[in-house]
Amino acid sequence: MNNIEEIIQAFFIVLLAARFLLNTCRALKAIELCKESLLLLNNIEPSVAKQIGQTLYRAIYHIMFLGYRRISENTNAITYGKKLLVICRECGDKVKEGNLGMALAKVFYTQSMYAEAKDLYERTNIIMTEIGDRGGEATCNGNLGAAFKSLGQYVKAKQFLEKALAISLEINDKKKVARCYVSLGSVFQSLSEHFQAKEYLLKALAMTIEIGDRGGEAASYGNLGAMFQSFGQYVKAKEYHEKALAINMEIGDKEGAATDYANLGLLFGGLGQYIKSKEYHEKALEMRREIGDRKGEASSYGSLGGVFQCLGQYVKAKEYYEKALAITVKIGDKEGVATEYRNLGGLFQSLGECIKAKEYL
Repeated sequence: MNNIEEIIQAFFIVLLAARFLLNTCRALKAIELCKESLLLLNNIEPSVAKQIGQTLYRAIYHIMFLGYRRISENTNAITYGKKLLVICRECGDKVKEGNLGMALAKVFYTQSMYAEAKDLYERTNIIMTEIGDRGGEATCNGNLGAAFKSLGQYVKAKQFLEKALAISLEINDKKKVARCYVSLGSVFQSLSEHFQAKEYLLKALAMTIEIGDRGGEAASYGNLGAMFQSFGQYVKAKEYHEKALAINMEIGDKEGAATDYANLGLLFGGLGQYIKSKEYHEKALEMRREIGDRKGEASSYGSLGGVFQCLGQYVKAKEYYEKALAITVKIGDKEGVATEYRNLGGLFQSLGECIKAKEYL
């Protein structure tokens, strides 16, 4: 089949089917269809492939990138995101390069690849400035702030977040303004400037309530809960985490609700109420498995491992730490892998198995 029109029509039908599968929660089937399409495309006569190849590769890689993100296979998402980014750059399509750069940088960030995320956000920020996308510029600066915070460069993080805030105020995007307040609150907390942290988190809460952003309101309550928890004010922290949970359940945000359950699990664990802690972590685990949040699932297994260890149920603790480790290895979460090695090393150390502990630590 070397007639160009016939080939384009055939691939168009296949890509429509793949897109339909992706949009109906069948990402794996969409990916398999795209893999078959790549095999067919690689077997087309070179002269024909040269004329239509770039367009088709771009469409296939895009679906595969989205599909792997959907099922949290971020290592593969990065592979196809990079291929797609090369094509966007070759085409000179700045808008698509900018949008893809933001999406790919977010995957890097999710994988704890903070330096890679930072580099890509910096490049994307330049593109957003060039094309005059002020909203995109604000988002990039905000994301750069988050990346620098994760790299422990808090002063640099503050500078980028303040830029993001200034642009968001200029374009009157109150949702972005609220997000900047939240992020700045978190940075000030890391800098031990607790008064300013509280001030910004309360500003974020007030603004999300004003604009009716229920998801943002829940996130603000959650952040305030975490802040009070770090101060040892557990009653206040519990109150805010429960408010966050109630809103996320109301609006059907399962990812947010799972985070709230996990936060409450950590809170009760900090109070030594391990049975209560276990109940909340199990709810978080169930919800994360339901929505396919593999990184969150690993985190819940790790937290439950910690609870079982505190309860003296060491076999159970080892089982859960190993489940967490297996997932983090599979999804390529290097920071998560390191955490679970430490957890397992600490467990064996507490059991007096020093040689075994040394293997993990």
